[in-house]
Amino acid sequence: MRIIFIDQKISTSKIVLKGKDNIINIANLSILYNCSFDIIGNNNKVVIGDLSVLNNVKFYNRGNNNTVFINNKVRFNRSGLIWVEGQFCEGIIGDSTTIEDSHIAITEPYSKICIGSDCMFAYDIDLRTGDSHSIINSISNKRINFAKDIYIGNHVWIASHVTVLKGVSVSDNSVLATRAVVTKSFTEPNILIGGMPAKKIKEYVNGDRKIILS
Repeated sequence: MRIIFIDQKISTSKIVLKGKDNIINIANLSILYNCSFDIIGNNNKVVIGDLSVLNNVKFYNRGNNNTVFINNKVRFNRSGLIWVEGQFCEGIIGDSTTIEDSHIAITEPYSKICIGSDCMFAYDIDLRTGDSHSIINSISNKRINFAKDIYIGNHVWIASHVTVLKGVSVSDNSVLATRAVVTKSFTEPNILIGGMPAKKIKEYVNGDRKIILS
């Protein structure tokens, strides 16, 4: 096992690494407060890029050959859980994305969650590639709910209490409204998505971090 800290500040509540060739790599000038790493398996990797700030984030891994990449200038402002369970899973968070509080669950082998750059995530957001249990067709006796990847584009704003389920892609510059349950992909950029299940509400929109008063 290897833990590589490069010129950063870290206050970590717990580090558990069990297995072979597991790596935590925290790059230049990143700051971690009360984060924890609970990794059991072999050949797993967590990489945190430059100038990122993580508060109360838990990294949980059960399995082998899994990777989590948090790129440069990413912020978890309140808390977060990155849950990986399986083999050859991958989680990616792009540069300058900010997250208040999210549960990011990569729950079955070979599944992936990719979050683009400059995204804004509010709190109580749930992304999951699978259901963590099987649903069986009662006639064929075969499973029907296998895991599927999730892709969130660049500059996507996800409001509070949103759930994004397996197999969903959301295009660049989109906005997901509060309490949306996203069960299908939206390939058109610059749209407002909302509802349960979510649908397109408006087009030609774009989120902005600033509050513009006029």
